[in-house]
Amino acid sequence: MSNPTWKKFERLVAAIHHAETQGATVTWDDNIDGRQFDVTLRFKAGIYDYLTVIECKNYKDKVPVEKIDAFVTKARDINASNAVFVSSSGYQSGCFAVAARHGVKLLTLEEKIDVNLDEIAAKIVPALNIFNVRFILQDGKEFLLEDAGGRLAYLMNNIQLHFSGHQTTLNVFLNSWRISLSALQPEREYEQVLAFPTGVVAVVPHEGEFRPEKIKFCYKLTKGFIPKAPTLDTHLLEGTGTSYELTDEKGDLVRKLTASEISLGFDTKLEVGKFYVIPSLQNYYYCEKIENNLTHYILVESYQFGMLIQARLSQETRYSVYYVEVKDKERLLRLERMLKRYLEKS
Repeated sequence: MSNPTWKKFERLVAAIHHAETQGATVTWDDNIDGRQFDVTLRFKAGIYDYLTVIECKNYKDKVPVEKIDAFVTKARDINASNAVFVSSSGYQSGCFAVAARHGVKLLTLEEKIDVNLDEIAAKIVPALNIFNVRFILQDGKEFLLEDAGGRLAYLMNNIQLHFSGHQTTLNVFLNSWRISLSALQPEREYEQVLAFPTGVVAVVPHEGEFRPEKIKFCYKLTKGFIPKAPTLDTHLLEGTGTSYELTDEKGDLVRKLTASEISLGFDTKLEVGKFYVIPSLQNYYYCEKIENNLTHYILVESYQFGMLIQARLSQETRYSVYYVEVKDKERLLRLERMLKRYLEKS
């Protein structure tokens, strides 16, 4: 399953500018004279038309200067009024002089997750976090077990392993691996590779059968908690506690917005028969019917505490600004299979 985080980053930048720019037309993934721009803003002031173009880079490392040079050329070719570059991890030192010389504004966008454990935790305990889990297949390719939205916990409990007449789950198999928490440095990432029994077949829910030779995963010692009372799954708590900080070249805060203030589906037009996602919660929906101002959905894929949640629900259509259409082909195939299974059972 592909995980196009760069697309999510671009749409986030577009949604923030849509929220902050009154009267402008904000377009995500625009094309001007054969050139692609991640985000554009068009607005009119008096008798004049203005065009702002925005380049987005969701890199682990700082943006190199050649990316700024290339953006300067692209923006100049279409006579943009303003050019803005947004990075998730800052810029190399040479970028600032190039940007200043050509009038490009450099911004950095960081995601902050603020969950107050004191409010919900009866006790803080050490916990082992396993992530980035991959099957290494017989041809050497890797199959990533998706972690977003709590899916990994579900897969660990529900992937069936078949070998030599035996059947078990991935969770039970991994329980045979032992690690001493006292030997781990907090928050340091480690990697482990384990071999599967010869001839194992892994049945992944809604994905199909695989023949992995090994499993590779990362792990780290982190903080866990015992809740005071029933609460939401961790990924939902994080989704509701997420905020975004936009800073300028000097590191000064330009704007901070919470996830609830940003409408990632600002340009969404709901259509019956299509799939949508609420990105902050990673819940996936099928638009079944629209009647007057009411939209009827099927919640096709949502996870809490390792369990798959599916249901029918209705909501006022005005809330469509929080939904984004799903276009990833691999994910659509899975959602279609899951929808079919749900309809057969209901």
